Amino acid sequence: MSAAADVGVAVAAHEAGIPLEMEAVFTADIEIVIYGAFDAATEELIENARKAAKILREEYGIEALVVPNTVYWDVSHVGVFTPYSIPVLVINGREIAEGRVLKVEEIVDVALSLLGYNSDRSSGLPILKSGDDTVNAVASAW
Repeated sequence: MSAAADVGVAVAAHEAGIPLEMEAVFTADIEIVIYGAFDAATEELIENARKAAKILREEYGIEALVVPNTVYWDVSHVGVFTPYSIPVLVINGREIAEGRVLKVEEIVDVALSLLGYNSDRSSGLPILKSGDDTVNAVASAW
């Protein structure tokens, strides 16, 4: 018996609203991650990614998860060249764009091409950014 029950105190009991076995698990086909700051370009890229996720879900049945991340530079980096130009767009672990805001259609096209869908139009974007670590890893493993 608990100490609260020993002294006659009523303890509120709460039950879960959804039984554990019925709990839905969300799985995404595409993960769109944006690394940026509190600036207009990052906000625009986040909004474009959300619109692209909506198009992917409604037109193609593809679930996309949009994950915005804020990058904080410490004081020692102010005015110094940093390793990235923000915002940075990463789709399924692959860096797609750095330092520019992609249009909604470009994000949709890249996401579809990463999943192996054939698009009617070409986005003109490389699937992997040049100098990407994935490219180097694949090249060295090959």
